[in-house]
Amino acid sequence: MSQGVLNKLKQEATKEANKIVSPSSSTSTAQSKNKLSANVTRTVVVNLKEGEVFDYSENCIDLGASINQVSFIVTKGNGNTAQCFSYKNGVRTPVACPTSNSSCGSELQCSYNKLMNLSLDGDEIKKYVSNKTEDHKMPQATLTDEQLKAMSAYMSKEQLEAVKKQMAEAQKQTAGQTYSTVLSSSINFNGKTYGPYKQISQFYLTSDKKTFYAVVQEGTQGFKVVTSASALALTLPGLMPPLSCLASPDNSEFAVTSLNTEGKYDIITSSGKKYPVTEMGWFGGAWYSAAGNHMLMLMKSQLYFDGHVIKTFEDGSSQEPCNLYVSNDGKGVTIVKNNTLSFSDGDYFEYPLKIAVVNSAGKSYFKWMALENQEVVIYQKPY
Repeated sequence: MSQGVLNKLKQEATKEANKIVSPSSSTSTAQSKNKLSANVTRTVVVNLKEGEVFDYSENCIDLGASINQVSFIVTKGNGNTAQCFSYKNGVRTPVACPTSNSSCGSELQCSYNKLMNLSLDGDEIKKYVSNKTEDHKMPQATLTDEQLKAMSAYMSKEQLEAVKKQMAEAQKQTAGQTYSTVLSSSINFNGKTYGPYKQISQFYLTSDKKTFYAVVQEGTQGFKVVTSASALALTLPGLMPPLSCLASPDNSEFAVTSLNTEGKYDIITSSGKKYPVTEMGWFGGAWYSAAGNHMLMLMKSQLYFDGHVIKTFEDGSSQEPCNLYVSNDGKGVTIVKNNTLSFSDGDYFEYPLKIAVVNSAGKSYFKWMALENQEVVIYQKPY
């Protein structure tokens, strides 16, 4: 989410917050331009103190994995300086203010487990992948007597001497130089070694960096996906690496978008399921549901749930997978669009600061944060 969008969200959220009528109880939902059913609970986490404000450009909000967890950072001006405070599960602590390099997310949480694809040439991957290499001497450029004789038939003596001079200079530049080739690669992750492999073609991390998925090659042909989440390995058809890799939120299952032996694409899962991508030109992505390991896919303005169409959008409309939350039975789709959280049952809420799907007693809940006047509020609704 760009800085301009965040600033606009801040301005609009503040403007709307000033219209809010403060509810008289923790379950009241007296909201301007919001519609919430009785199954939504509202809890005031904290009342901000005078002068404390959210810094939307650097704000760190974490809704945790359960209902009772929440943390965020606010800033309070003090002359020409600023003091930041961390609110974590009800405890207020002075902290150093976050910087642009703090990696504090300010955008709405994605509806699925979005993997990070590390560059094979970047510095980050060096933390996890080590290579066994072999050094070779740089070959010297040479001209044989036969080649020189052939060149003399169409080149003047001066031209031939110039070629010899250039060749001698090239030999001088490469003399004594070496280059390396990779013999094998190993993955070192959380104290465990995986491999060695002939080649590592792709390397993915979960957002918390606690799990990896890697596309590897053990022989001269074929690829497979290995993971630190389990001993499962997914062997791919054909000779091409996958187009993408995806994983369920609990990392109990994973899948790839892969080219099959007939030259068409399929979604292949580690549990043995396969979903054909029949319209690759209209393919908008595939991902796992927030719960239940259901496969979701966008293709040609249609949303698929385990291979079946459950919703058709207007032709030409743009849908972002991160903003689509599908119910566990596949019958309801909650959408985040234009800074509005629109639920499948008709409820809606404008300008949430952060959204998450959390679990409690085996049940899933929507959880989102809002700033209403000086109140930081957490809302919860059955998923």
